[in-house]
Amino acid sequence: MITRLSVKNFAIIDDLNLEFNKGLTIITGETGAGKSILLGALKLILGERADLQQLNDSSKKCIIEAHFDVSKLNLNSFFEEFELDYEDESIFRRELLPSGKSRAFINDTPVTLSRLKTFGDFLIDIHSQFNTQDLLDNNYQLQILDAYSSQLDEIKAYQKLYNIWNKQKSELKSLKEKFSQKEKEADYKQFLLEELMHANLKSGELDELEKEFSELENIEEIQLNLSEIINKLDSPEIGILSQLNESIGQLSKISGFGKEFEDFQNRMNSVQIELNDLKNEMSYKLDTLEANPEKLNELNERINLIHDLLTKHKVNTIDELIEIKEQLGEDEFDLHQLKDKIEGLNQQIEETEKDLEKFAQKISAQRKKSIPIVEKELLDSLSKLGMENSSLKFELKPRKEFSPNGKDEIEFLFSANKGMKLQPLGKAISGGERSRLMLAVKKSLAGKLELPTLVLDEIDTGVSGKVANEVGNMMKEMSKNIQLISITHLPQVAAKANQHFRVQKKTSSDKTLTEVIELSEEQRIREIAELISGSDITETALSQAEELIKNQ
Repeated sequence: MITRLSVKNFAIIDDLNLEFNKGLTIITGETGAGKSILLGALKLILGERADLQQLNDSSKKCIIEAHFDVSKLNLNSFFEEFELDYEDESIFRRELLPSGKSRAFINDTPVTLSRLKTFGDFLIDIHSQFNTQDLLDNNYQLQILDAYSSQLDEIKAYQKLYNIWNKQKSELKSLKEKFSQKEKEADYKQFLLEELMHANLKSGELDELEKEFSELENIEEIQLNLSEIINKLDSPEIGILSQLNESIGQLSKISGFGKEFEDFQNRMNSVQIELNDLKNEMSYKLDTLEANPEKLNELNERINLIHDLLTKHKVNTIDELIEIKEQLGEDEFDLHQLKDKIEGLNQQIEETEKDLEKFAQKISAQRKKSIPIVEKELLDSLSKLGMENSSLKFELKPRKEFSPNGKDEIEFLFSANKGMKLQPLGKAISGGERSRLMLAVKKSLAGKLELPTLVLDEIDTGVSGKVANEVGNMMKEMSKNIQLISITHLPQVAAKANQHFRVQKKTSSDKTLTEVIELSEEQRIREIAELISGSDITETALSQAEELIKNQ
C-alpha cells in the first residue's frame, strides 16, 4: 500500500505532502481542481514518460516521491534479482530536470523507467471509466477463473515448467540450426580431412625434403667439386695434407726451443687431424652419391603436394596443416555429438510436454468447476450495481499448443439487457457498463489475491441513487482486503470513506496552485453536503450528509 506521497513543482502543484491510511480513501473536488494532476504524479511514479511542460517552475526540478509498504507483497526475491536494497517501506522517486532529462530511483538506487514500471505494476492499479482493457484480455479472464479455483500454486508450477519447455525448444532450434550448417559443410570438410590424412604429414618434413631434393638435383656439380677438393687435399707431394705433414716435421725440430713453438706444433697437429677427418667424410659422401631420377621425381611431387596444401589452407608451415587436420577431425566428432544432443533434447522435451499436459488438464478441470461460481458472484454484484438484467458466460475451449496460462482458450460472453443475445465482451458492453463490471470483478478478486493499491478514477460516473449507494458499499467491502483510493463525485460513495481528501485550487495575485486537504469529520459533512446540493449548501443537504456518514 502507498503510505506517503510528496509532490514538488509538478504542473500547478507547488509543494504537496499526503499520508494515506488503510481502507477506503476518497478524493473529491470540483472539475478542473487538479485531481487528474494528482493521478498524473502517481503515473510518473509508475514509470510513465514525462514532459518538460509538466514543470510548474521550469527553472527548478520536479520531485515526486512515494513511500510504499511492500512487506506483504513477497517482493524480496524481485529486489534481489535487480540488485536493489529491499526495505519493508520502500521509497520510489522520480525527478524531472529543467534540461528535460528524467531520473528514477528505488531506495536511492538509480533505475530505468522500464524497471520502475515493472515494480509499479505490483504497487498501484489505476482504473478509469475508459481504462478497463484488462477485461478484454484473455489472460486476465483466465486469471479470474484461477483465483476462484484456488490453484495459483499450480499455475506457478505450470508456468515454471512452461519456461523450462520454452528454453528447451529454443535450445533445440539453435542446435538444429547449428547441425544444419555443419552438415552443409560436412562433405567438403570430410574431403579436406581425408586429403590431409592421406598426405601423412610430419613436422619438419618439408625442410628435409627440400634439402634432399636440392642434393639430387645438383648431384653432378656436387660430385665434381667434392672430387676436386679431395684431390687438392690428398694429392702426393703438392696436396695440402702432404705439405701440412711436412710443415709439422719442421715445427718438431724447433718445438724444444720454447713453449710458443711447441704450441705451434700442437695446433698444426690439430689442423691435420681435422683435415683428415673432413677428407674422409667428403670421400664417403662422394662414394655414396648416386644419380636417381626416380627418387628426384618422387621428392618433387611430395614437395609440390605440400606447397599446394599450404596454399590451399593459407598457412605457412606443416605444423599448421597438422592443426587444421586435427580441427577437422574434431568438427566431424562435434557433428556426431550435436546429433546425439538433439536426440537427447527431443526426449527431454517429450517428457516435459507430458508433465505440462498433466498440469494443463488439471488446471482446465478446475477452471471449468469455478465457472458457475464466478458467473453467479459477478451477476449478483452487477445486480446490486443496477445491471440486474445482465447475463454472462465464460466458455473454455482447448488449445492445440501450450501457452503461459495452460491449454485453454477463453471467451467472455456478455449481455447487458434482457432478451439480448450473448456476445463477446468487447461488442456487448458500453464504457459505463464496463466500469461497473470491472468493479464487480475487482470486488470478487479482492479477497482472493494479493492485489496492489487500487485507484478508481470516477469509475462510478453515470450512476446515482440506490446504485450509487451500492457502489459505495462495494468499495467499502473491497477496502477490507486492499487499499482503495477512489476519485468520485457521488456523495453516497464519499460517505463510505475511512479517509477523505479535497482537491481545490488556490489563487494568488500571480498564479494558481492546487492544494489537497485531508478533511476532518466536520469538513467531510460540508464536502458531502456540497456534493449533494452544489455550492449553495442547504441545511437539508447537511442533514443528508450527516445521515450518509452515520450509516456508512
